[in-house]
Amino acid sequence: MFRHPAVIALATLFGLAALYLLFFRGPVPTSNSLKPRLPFGAPEQAYAAQLQFANFAMSEAENFLHQKVKYLDGDVKNAGQRALSGIEVIVVFRDDMNQIALRESRPILAGAAAGLSPGATAHFQVSFDHVPPSWNMQMPVVEVAGLEFAPASR
Repeated sequence: MFRHPAVIALATLFGLAALYLLFFRGPVPTSNSLKPRLPFGAPEQAYAAQLQFANFAMSEAENFLHQKVKYLDGDVKNAGQRALSGIEVIVVFRDDMNQIALRESRPILAGAAAGLSPGATAHFQVSFDHVPPSWNMQMPVVEVAGLEFAPASR
């Protein structure tokens, strides 16, 4: 067996590096970042203007881990002529200097069972676990980031 101090130090260094790479190589991707994004090509971008957002309200609650969770509630109306089966939005929180404090993408309508037909309105609620303290406490901006048109019925 080797008893040379340089060999022991080198083996210890490689062992620590391997442990670091195994356990601490970076944050684990959240489930939100693993989900496929909804399409937002030219047809979806043109149709996004037909969506009307209203009745925004912010609230806060404490979860079972005693952490503050912020909620954004709102309504979305499909003022267009096509049925939707998915809507994804980007929610932007700003700070006192009007810089982006938090920008997250969230689904507000998903699946065929939650479809939004023309002229219909749907309520949505999205939660945020980690809104930075620099947030200016103003209502965040909600922008459409993706749409999925419902299959045409025959």
